[in-house]
Amino acid sequence: MKYKQFVFNPIQENTYIIYDDTHEAAIIDAGNFNEREDAAISDFAGSNNLIIKPILCTHCHWDHIFGLNWAKQTYNAEIYCHANDLPWIDNFEMICHSYGFGERKGVYPDKFYNNGDKVHFGNTELKVIHTPGHSQGGVSLYCEKDKLLFSGDTLFYNSIGRADLPGGDEFQLINSIKNQLLPLPDDTQILPGHGLNSTIGFEKINNPYLQ
Repeated sequence: MKYKQFVFNPIQENTYIIYDDTHEAAIIDAGNFNEREDAAISDFAGSNNLIIKPILCTHCHWDHIFGLNWAKQTYNAEIYCHANDLPWIDNFEMICHSYGFGERKGVYPDKFYNNGDKVHFGNTELKVIHTPGHSQGGVSLYCEKDKLLFSGDTLFYNSIGRADLPGGDEFQLINSIKNQLLPLPDDTQILPGHGLNSTIGFEKINNPYLQ
């Protein structure tokens, strides 16, 4: 599996396109915020002859779903998220307005995934790992074959997600990381929702929140 990482929107969120040799692809966390960022996705997908299949949400905080409606309209692909994050979709338009992000239209998912579910496209399989704590519907998406973990805002380089937003719980977040993510192989590459990439082995040893 290959991936392309984009840094989008005023919150500097990481959006990913992941794809394989079949040219089928998925978008993880469509945080694209404006026409220039929309074009970055469509240009990359077009130049690589990619067919966007699922649109996957690690969680539904506003900075990770700015582009969800655009992606749905552009690719007519199924949107997946965890049902526990629906309140963030319900309040998306109000949040955008209150933070000065303009008038934006939310869109509801087509399917909900749960812990242990598998998402398939092309020759790629992603395992859904429910990792609540940053949000109650937070998930990480794990490709066992390539040892890639899309951790959303659960686990970062030398840090963890914030737990002070509604539905956040720091104790739950740390338990999610220790019980669900740290048992993965040490050489698993972490591709987070913000900031730099890391590995499970590095975070086990160095992350001050996990000692």
